[in-house]
Amino acid sequence: MPLTAAVMTFFKVSAGVLSDVKVRQALVRATDTNTIISELQYPTLPVRSPLLMGQLGYNPAYVQSMYNPAEAAALLEAQGWIKGKGGIRYKNGEPLSFSLYAQDNSEYAKVARLLQEQWRKVGVDMQVVLQPSADFQTTLAFHSYDALLYGISIGKDPDVLVYWDSKHADVRADNRLNFSEYRSGVADEALQSGRTRSDPALRTVKYQAFLQAWRDDAPAVGLYQPRFLYITRGPVHGLTEHALNSEVQRFSNVSNWMIRQAGANQVP
Repeated sequence: MPLTAAVMTFFKVSAGVLSDVKVRQALVRATDTNTIISELQYPTLPVRSPLLMGQLGYNPAYVQSMYNPAEAAALLEAQGWIKGKGGIRYKNGEPLSFSLYAQDNSEYAKVARLLQEQWRKVGVDMQVVLQPSADFQTTLAFHSYDALLYGISIGKDPDVLVYWDSKHADVRADNRLNFSEYRSGVADEALQSGRTRSDPALRTVKYQAFLQAWRDDAPAVGLYQPRFLYITRGPVHGLTEHALNSEVQRFSNVSNWMIRQAGANQVP
């Protein structure tokens, strides 16, 4: 069952090499999401924007740039990142290097290694740091990373303000769910306007400026929509595929499930 959630790589835009929008745009173009999805061992949908396909406000005109390693290399070259020893790019003697943090499990470890391989092909030296759950939660809380591989819940109603509004990047905020520490006046205004409107058509219009700013500023790269997997010993009747807003909903229609069938005599 697909979850109304998104696995993304969040670039902390406030410091280091990832503060350069051109570097981030190059990383987006160097990411082959189709290959990543094919390696997951289960079917799922790609994530190409901060809103999921089919959600209110989603617009295919404002999705992230598609996989194009040649364009990625050209962007880096134009910014003065020149390939040097070992194929790594350097600028002013400094390597194009940063660390990607993720929780240590089989799925994220595989995705992180694929990203490392893909970005290495365009001259990026990305180091993978896999952490056990307790350490990873500390990393999340203090934003002590360069980039972050993580899944966020979006829900049926696509109110994503907490992940992209400037105030949620502030160290003094009650929560710091803006993992990219992304700050944009245009995005802030669009998110606030969209969430305060009740008319779906008007909300859709209001979100467009946010989607465009997100695409152009590239604070993250969307990867895929995670799924909740049911494992059965045989057919389960009455269990039909539908989107889940949380794992709790996996039993939402359990009263309709059936696992046995038997013949019945036909009444004349």
